[in-house]
Parts: sequence; structure tokens; C-alpha cells
Amino acid sequence: MSPAEISVSEGDRVTLRVSSDEPMELHLHRYDVEQEVGPGQKARLRFEADLTGRFEIEDHESESELGVLQVRPG
Repeated sequence: MSPAEISVSEGDRVTLRVSSDEPMELHLHRYDVEQEVGPGQKARLRFEADLTGRFEIEDHESESELGVLQVRPG
């Protein structure tokens, strides 16, 4: 994932644009936001950053950590 860490402020509207070389199910912990991405396809995860802290972004199927979302208090 590039960048490996994304930092936003509480209350921000966030859009993660995702593409992958392999099929995966992208999952953002504690936000319970998921999106399937196929090879060569693009997907978007949209949500409001209403929880503060550090949250893993992973491939839900393999449970491999791809990166981290850091939400700072607003």
C-alpha cells in the first residue's frame, strides 16, 4: 500500500482509492468498511472518520496488513 500510513483528522470525510494486482477484500478495522477489489480493477472506500486512533487496513481474506489509518482528534 502506498503510502503505508494515512493520517486524517476526526470528522474528515475519507475516500481511499484502491487498486490491486490480485483479488482481495480490503477491510478497515473497527470501521467495518469492506470492499472487494479484483485484479486490474479500482475500488473506493468512503466513510467519515468518526473514531480516533490507529486502525489496520488489511486484506480480509489473507489477514495480511496492508497499511494503517491514523485518525487524530479533531
